[in-house]
Amino acid sequence: MRTRVFLMSLLVLATPATAASTPGELVQELVRAAHSGDEKAFLAAMTAGTRHAMTDAEAAGSKLKGAEKNFLAALDERFGVGQLGGGVRFPITDRKAVLSRFVNIDLIGVEQKKPSEARLRLKTVTKISGDQVATEEDTFPAIKKSGQWKLDLTDLTQGIIQAAAQRTAAYEHVTQEIRSGAFKDRISALIGLAKALRGYPAGGGDK
Repeated sequence: MRTRVFLMSLLVLATPATAASTPGELVQELVRAAHSGDEKAFLAAMTAGTRHAMTDAEAAGSKLKGAEKNFLAALDERFGVGQLGGGVRFPITDRKAVLSRFVNIDLIGVEQKKPSEARLRLKTVTKISGDQVATEEDTFPAIKKSGQWKLDLTDLTQGIIQAAAQRTAAYEHVTQEIRSGAFKDRISALIGLAKALRGYPAGGGDK
């Protein structure tokens, strides 16, 4: 799961990169790009469909950040500025920093049922904090088009979009309830948000 999060942190529209005529060459290009900090080359190892889907994902992410900001503003307006629910709120993602966390990517298996489609079993080693690293295995689909292999993360991207939309709706609903006086204090509002994010009714305290 950590590898998927890192990939999602990186995906934006990118330009074509070095050709990969085999799954092995594709993984080699990913490793080269990660070690050299070549963000565009790393992203260009994804299918065009994946990269285009990320325009919607980035829009969904921006909307979610806006909903989070509105929620925190409503908390402060209703209950006063407080530490609970505050702190460093919206860090800017440094994609090169995310890329630098990849220590290694190994291709440990290829399942290929069609000449132009495969599932790649990858083992990734990533930095997590200080000198600590984490090793993870996961399977990703890949597609061969015009003789070149690319990772296809379109379905994964759509899942990210859906999750962002659900979180946005939760923030917007609880923000509206805060401003209507449905919660008696800051803690009850935060509990309401936690419930809403899990898909339960947010509820509310005494007005």
